[in-house]
Amino acid sequence: MGTHNKINSLKYASEETLVEEIISNNSWINSPEITEKASEIVQLCRSDRSKTRLDNFFLEYGLTNQEGVALMCLAESLLRIPDDHTCDEIINEKVGGKKWLSHLNNSPSIFVNATTFGLFIAEQVVELDTKISTNPVTWLKSVTSRIGDPVLREAVKKGMDILSDEFVSGTTISQALEKFSASNTPCSFDMLGEAARTQSDVDFFFNCYEDAIRRVGEKNAQLSSSFHEISIKLSAIHPRYEPLKEKRVMTELYEKVFELAQQAAKQEIALTIDAEEQDRLELSLMLVEKLSKEKNISDWSGLGLAVQAYGKRAPEVITFSDSLAKKRNGLMVRLVKGAYWDQEIKIHQNKGAPDLPVFSSKSFTDLNYLHTAKLISQTKNLRPYFATHNAHTIAGIMALYENREDEFEFQRIFGMGDITYKNAKNIYTKFPVTRIYAPVGSKKELLPYLVRRLLENGANSSFVNKYLDKQIPISEVIENPIDVASRNLDEKEYLEHVKRPLDVFPDRKNSKGYDLADQKKILELADETSKYLSHTFEATSIIDGVSAQDTKTVNITSPATQTNIGKVSFAGADELTSIKNLEPCKEWKILDIKKKTEIFNSAVQLIEQNRFKFFYLLGSEAGKTFKDADAEIREAVDFILYYSTKAKELNNPHILEGPTGEKNFLEYSSKGIFLCISPWNFPLAILVGQVAAALLTGNTVVCKPAEDTSLIAAEIIKLLHQAGVPESALHLLVAKKDVSDEATKFQNIDGIAFTGSGAAAKQINLNLATKHNALKTLIAETGGQNVMFVDSSSLKEQVIDDILKSSFYSSGQRCSALRVVYVQEEIFEEYWQYLSEAIQELKLGNPLKPETDLGPIINETSLNKLTSHKEKLIKSGKEFVELKNTIPNKGYFFNPIAFKVNSINDIDGEKFGPILHFIKYKAEELESILEEVNGTGYGLTMGMHSRISGKARKVFENANIGNFYLNRDIVGAVVGVQPFGGQGLSGTGPKAGGPNYLHSFVNEKTFTDNVMATGGNIDLLSKNN
Repeated sequence: MGTHNKINSLKYASEETLVEEIISNNSWINSPEITEKASEIVQLCRSDRSKTRLDNFFLEYGLTNQEGVALMCLAESLLRIPDDHTCDEIINEKVGGKKWLSHLNNSPSIFVNATTFGLFIAEQVVELDTKISTNPVTWLKSVTSRIGDPVLREAVKKGMDILSDEFVSGTTISQALEKFSASNTPCSFDMLGEAARTQSDVDFFFNCYEDAIRRVGEKNAQLSSSFHEISIKLSAIHPRYEPLKEKRVMTELYEKVFELAQQAAKQEIALTIDAEEQDRLELSLMLVEKLSKEKNISDWSGLGLAVQAYGKRAPEVITFSDSLAKKRNGLMVRLVKGAYWDQEIKIHQNKGAPDLPVFSSKSFTDLNYLHTAKLISQTKNLRPYFATHNAHTIAGIMALYENREDEFEFQRIFGMGDITYKNAKNIYTKFPVTRIYAPVGSKKELLPYLVRRLLENGANSSFVNKYLDKQIPISEVIENPIDVASRNLDEKEYLEHVKRPLDVFPDRKNSKGYDLADQKKILELADETSKYLSHTFEATSIIDGVSAQDTKTVNITSPATQTNIGKVSFAGADELTSIKNLEPCKEWKILDIKKKTEIFNSAVQLIEQNRFKFFYLLGSEAGKTFKDADAEIREAVDFILYYSTKAKELNNPHILEGPTGEKNFLEYSSKGIFLCISPWNFPLAILVGQVAAALLTGNTVVCKPAEDTSLIAAEIIKLLHQAGVPESALHLLVAKKDVSDEATKFQNIDGIAFTGSGAAAKQINLNLATKHNALKTLIAETGGQNVMFVDSSSLKEQVIDDILKSSFYSSGQRCSALRVVYVQEEIFEEYWQYLSEAIQELKLGNPLKPETDLGPIINETSLNKLTSHKEKLIKSGKEFVELKNTIPNKGYFFNPIAFKVNSINDIDGEKFGPILHFIKYKAEELESILEEVNGTGYGLTMGMHSRISGKARKVFENANIGNFYLNRDIVGAVVGVQPFGGQGLSGTGPKAGGPNYLHSFVNEKTFTDNVMATGGNIDLLSKNN
């Protein structure tokens, strides 16, 4: 593992340091000959009249205008929508309102102009201006207005179909081989599509790869040895190709890869393993290392891997690959720049990584590509393929391999780069083989790939988007990456354009995540949490710093394993009397806000130092998996950091403008004592959020946690005391429901922050109304009957991913969890079948094991409620799909299950667990269904999967909900980004983690000073000239 550790140590290395080192070690890139050759290539391309249809298309439509973006969306979704109604909706939204006419006749290409003209006609139909004017296109408008929707629909679909043809080498490997039958066009074929989610997906792609290997082998036998090759994507042949599934990957996936490798070796064709996300790099290298040691394929020279130059670890991966290659008959390496850059940025910002694993400037990637290429050129055991469409990069590689042109190949993507390589060959005496990377499969399967290529190459910074545009100087197009990178290092704009993961927020730090993609860290986490197995935790009420004595003690067992984890002493009459007699802590109220935030910053440090303890407790007491525990620890930290910032803002008096002669100020003061009642499903994050909000606004707090998770509460309260919160300002009441209900009636309680059931919230509200002399504050967040709408423009794989995450992860024990999904009738059965297979890939079990996806239900009572609902629906004859998993003998486990039902009214309230209800709907019924959903009275979260943003916006505006999510899951609201809370039966507001939340913890006070009473307005008089 030593080599892997070295590679992983560079994952989040300093970008500035790496780039400076690369610049200092690669002065060869400054060669004037490289720039001259690159300039010649671009000049020849611009004067070349034989541009492809796609070259002309990129020249006219990039991503710099509405029209280009509309085409991207149409290409991605239109060809897979099965019903006419949704096709018309997306055409109306994406085509209408754009300036297609401004692009007409701008291009020399008949194809581009015909496409433009067709889209212009479509625009007139879908967004017709009926006013008569002197515009020369008025007549055309009147003609096109009579074109029927079916004609328009088919015309636009045909245009998108033609566009797709430019990237798809064939719908089958046989078609692709026929297209490239000439002996001068070698290819690397890949059966592209979305990553596998089910065993059926795996079987489909594996069979495609097997068929491709056989047919390519047969074709090569007719041409020359190892002419065409195969590329495979590991995520296509295993449904859980993830770091936390290392055991499955290294057995199940490895067997698949090894079988394909043996078949390729037998056919004497090369097989390259494509690169995917940076978080999967370590797993892929482990697989390649194991393959490289297989004796029966050690003589085969066709094993290869792709390396992404935008990754900071690329040079070290080359060193590692060369060390493997020495022990067998070499390895092939395809060096690419990388196609998932924006995705990598989002992934690592979301996970709170210490830095980015990829370079954040294109110039840095271009530079690292040439640096890595140089390292490859110095190895003796690697056969390189350089995949690029950039003229400067081509010239740089040619300079590296001068007089060694037969030692490597270039590669380009089918449909791109043809004109670049054709003209590059014209300026070099010897030019290496140029291989085509050719995707194979149905257009429906390849649409996500198509859009990725369009986005990648339509971007403003892309060479492909700029090199044919004669208005851009050639010197700018082929500028030396060392010059660009040096300028970027000096100006540091890349730091502003792409925020580091911990710096994504302008006024606070992002919380740090634990890297669950690092095998060493995963093992460390499992080892460190296991050390607490022999520890007995204790929880008792702590009032004014005094722990309760002589109270009834109860042993606490894990809901997953039923093993003892601690002891809890629940409060009795004495503790209640102490709470009833509490007074606000004046010391804390008057403490400067700077001191308060310093104390909470210390709390953040202590939480992070005790991370392993909280991982253990969240898993053992609350049944949280490692992923869920990491997210909760981070959310607790985010609440502290966010509320600290907002509390500082509240601390400053707000000057209110008014008539001259008076000064008016709005100020805030604490309410007094807040009772914070937190739930068991987020026992750390919500507790910390409530307590931090109340304390940072100067209140005294009585924290009453859910009885199921008292141990976690006790540990975090003790930690806050350790950080510096006075014991007289923060009290812990460890009590059962009846005792806490009594506490809500105490006159000294000035406000209550509550998260839990709707019934409990109503009782608290009643207590406040009937048992208190003064009007008291209630902030309540309860549950929801959360729904998602899925129309036929959605992407199936993305939908199922988000359904699994929203409905079943966390064992469905989230307030925001998905309970009901409405799926448009045209795709209903297809999505139901896909869900029935995808659900089988979930792993139920002990949450302290890294591979576990779903932990237990919190207690026996909750389990029985879920079982009762399940049995009721089964008895009524509802069709269902369920995880086929043996329930562990110990613990409160419940297999995730989905039912087909007819209406949301069949559900009878919120079911707090991994039960999903699947409902079919007609497109024209969406409005009435939304009314039915609103009629339930719940209003927490809602989601929608649709490529028609206008429709989604309309649903959002008419829905009585707090949070709405488009084309993603509906859980995991981020503090300060997606403030969380609902309306109606789902809560009172304001939303937790939002800009208005702290206002409920303070009283507003206005101070008015009539300055005229002291002799006049001096400020005004002094300005009278």
